[in-house]
Amino acid sequence: MNLSEKLDIPPDVTEGATIVNVYGNRSALVENYKSIIEYSDTKIKLQGKHVKLLIEGSKLEIDRFTKEDCKIRGIIHQVQYIPT
Repeated sequence: MNLSEKLDIPPDVTEGATIVNVYGNRSALVENYKSIIEYSDTKIKLQGKHVKLLIEGSKLEIDRFTKEDCKIRGIIHQVQYIPT
């Protein structure tokens, strides 16, 4: 059992887990990412602390990115976590 489980605290707080909130198939908000690895209108790949995140679709664009989050718009077909 890790610290977040013992203290009943979400892993994103203690471990910096990458969080993805998808709103329908038109936008996604990614929190706790480190960098943008790949960016095109059909594929966006982000580096998280423990995983890479691949978002595939069409007409994809990064609407906003800050140190804390990245907002992606377009038609999302698939979201995939890739272990590092």
